Amino acid sequence: MNTLVKIRGIYTTALTRLLLDSGYAIADPSPEIQERFSLVPTHRLPEILIKDQEGHQGVEIIGEADGICRLLGDVKSQLLDLALLSFEALAESEKELVDELEASKELVHARLEFGGVSKGSLDLIRSSVIPSLTRHHRLRIIHPKKLEKAEKQLGKQPQLRKELDRTLFQEAILIPLSKAGVVRLEHIKVSGKPVRPREGILLEAKGNQILVKRSFSQGRYDGLDLPIEEGDYSLTEVQEGAWYVKHAYYSKEGRLKGEYYNINTSVELYPYGARYLDLEIDVVRRVGEKPSIVDREDLALLAKDGGIGAGLEKKALEVAEGLLEKLKKDGGIGETGKRKRKVS
Repeated sequence: MNTLVKIRGIYTTALTRLLLDSGYAIADPSPEIQERFSLVPTHRLPEILIKDQEGHQGVEIIGEADGICRLLGDVKSQLLDLALLSFEALAESEKELVDELEASKELVHARLEFGGVSKGSLDLIRSSVIPSLTRHHRLRIIHPKKLEKAEKQLGKQPQLRKELDRTLFQEAILIPLSKAGVVRLEHIKVSGKPVRPREGILLEAKGNQILVKRSFSQGRYDGLDLPIEEGDYSLTEVQEGAWYVKHAYYSKEGRLKGEYYNINTSVELYPYGARYLDLEIDVVRRVGEKPSIVDREDLALLAKDGGIGAGLEKKALEVAEGLLEKLKKDGGIGETGKRKRKVS
């Protein structure tokens, strides 16, 4: 008998299609899902419950460990930058959920984050069921009313897809972002370690790319192994869809100290800034030195511990190695670090 899964939240249509195609059965489908997939209600209790995380950037899965592990294997094969943030025993505060599930063993609670590519894949899966715009799930988080209106128009006039995609991306994300002033970069750690959002001043918003200035006063620069001096600042380049974020570090006089390329999941721009998952491996370049890759072993550990899949590990390595070769060819930063950029 097929594993029975109950799904609720903004990813319901896409996940229903994905799981049905993977051999699962759907428990307690909503009226909309019944209509879209010609499903009928079942009287069996579900074995697995899937619901949105707070903030809707991914989902929580509750059920028996073996069943969740099988489901994760099936889903990871289709969603490249899916990340498993946690996998632990069900908390006491969630014990009431046991009554909703058919379970003979102790339940576990897994938290998943959908990176930009995974959301895009879910968008495409959803569009095979019902007319859906590019970035549907991200826009559902940001501005559901605008999205609903645009997709109603899409259903009536499918020839307007490109125009609706472009207009909604501009109106819901790029225009508000260009007026943000102070922006927030949500740098998410797959390991589950809490990370404070990186805030900075928006210097430039051009197309789907932003330039952000951040100031520092003490500590050391990751990867570069250099001290932070009073008045130092960074210029951070963030681009929609990019697999890395570039940080260039400067002294208060505008002298370049080094560059740090954070390898991450495909960047998603939001009206407040950007969001991405850190993949631990990085490329660094100090003044007067050749660029190098650092923290390969941390990426390998993410995959070994099940935080990311083999496909994402491979992609991160390809990005890092490709970037390294590009930086080697462009001639380096020079012995004296004369690339100066003074920003007031």
